[in-house]
Amino acid sequence: MLFPDGRNRVQTRMNSEPYELVIFDLDDTLLDTAASMRVGLEALLAHYRADWSLERTVQRHQELIQDIDPLVFAGTLNAQQARELRFSRLLTEWNTPSLDASEATCLYRQAYVTAYAGCEGALQTVQHLRTLGLKVAVLTNYMREVQVESAGRIGLLPLLDALYCVDDLPAPKPDPRAFLAVCQHFGVNRGRAVMVGDSLKNDVEGALGAGLHAVWFNRHGEAGPDVPSIRHLTELPERLTSLT
Repeated sequence: MLFPDGRNRVQTRMNSEPYELVIFDLDDTLLDTAASMRVGLEALLAHYRADWSLERTVQRHQELIQDIDPLVFAGTLNAQQARELRFSRLLTEWNTPSLDASEATCLYRQAYVTAYAGCEGALQTVQHLRTLGLKVAVLTNYMREVQVESAGRIGLLPLLDALYCVDDLPAPKPDPRAFLAVCQHFGVNRGRAVMVGDSLKNDVEGALGAGLHAVWFNRHGEAGPDVPSIRHLTELPERLTSLT
């Protein structure tokens, strides 16, 4: 559909109103955070000669993140302090001779950052959406000091119209206020916005509850509810034409 400003916007087949805004989650949607974490944890396992498997370490690391990150969101810890607390606990559970959490954090971060990469097709998809005349934003539940660096390292920042982090918002996802804040920034009706993310709870259910459309980035083909989904980001532009 051609608009007076000369831009082509994605339009649904069953709805005469075009989409104007696509909002992406960042971690494990545009940024392959899981892969970077595995590389960082592999480096720690090798350095400390821990006898845990990588899969056990990944699972425990995720549990520690869930336990400690609320302290970051509450302002009790900053990102670096949260990392050091996380790895202090992990080293203790490994029964390592060294309990130097600062050293462990440094080792992990060096490997983690070196492995930064976008999810397959991420930059290509964002660029494609921009050529269609859509506004593109990121809405993430992590802190700006971390996410700006992450997005910048994979070349994403110049392609975005806005990056919204948890410290920019009245509440984190899945609270409706997070999604509505982004729509209000662009002056876009919620019915003309689409949220794309890997989390059913935070991204899909949160967006639908706020009155937006949503697409689940289900790259591993997990079983789940009957919601619009894609396994590859490059499928998104075509998928948008079939949303109702």
